[in-house]
Amino acid sequence: MRDWLGLYRTSVGLGLRYLLRHGYLREAVVRVVVPLDPSRYLELPEAIRELAPRPGDRLLDLASPKLLAVELARTGVQVVSVDQLEREIETWQKLTAGEPRLTLQVADGRALPFEDASFDHAYSVSVLEHIPEPGDEQALRELARVTKPGGRVFVTLPYAQGEREDWREAPVYADQGGSGGRHFFQRWYDAARIVRLAAAAPALELVSSSVSRLQPNLNALYTRTFPLLVPLGPLFGLLARRREGPGGDVIRLTFRRT
Repeated sequence: MRDWLGLYRTSVGLGLRYLLRHGYLREAVVRVVVPLDPSRYLELPEAIRELAPRPGDRLLDLASPKLLAVELARTGVQVVSVDQLEREIETWQKLTAGEPRLTLQVADGRALPFEDASFDHAYSVSVLEHIPEPGDEQALRELARVTKPGGRVFVTLPYAQGEREDWREAPVYADQGGSGGRHFFQRWYDAARIVRLAAAAPALELVSSSVSRLQPNLNALYTRTFPLLVPLGPLFGLLARRREGPGGDVIRLTFRRT
């Protein structure tokens, strides 16, 4: 049984539970109709494997897909999931009401409201790239600060052969400010930019990194044909394989807090 199947079931279960008990909520419908975006079939299970938490551990999630926090909490660990977007926290508080080991709260990753070394491990999946420079470096330092010595910090970022930024006509998530009527959306990291990011958090030791892509990469097809291919979602998990090496579009970094 593939690692993603548990996440898939958790997503559908959350959506159905809310819809049956409380009625319509857009995110509840999304949980049922699109349980996992294509890239998440590999990305989220890998986060769980890299963190390898033990029951009773306390984990910090910085604005990752909330489904991962739910799945981790159900393994017996305490998860505190923070997000700058109030509406995101409010929505997931509704969806996850009654989850005893999950706390969701509003917080800015650049200035976390927690004591030093208050978590066993921390993670941030596909988040730092959306924070304007130098906020990504500030957020990584904050993840290091709140993690206990010996703990792991797991991060994923979009990767390209040359660093570039993606700007939009309007804010996509939070309004981070703009320039010339355009708004920062995300950054693609190259090898040099990754080195610079890691160096900004000297309390973290990089223990592993990998560049990979989903193969076959179905994200573009999935997006172009949405919602026609939604019923085929599980096939993405069955067909997709992680391919490492040149040409990859995601980099995964695992650090140890020194």
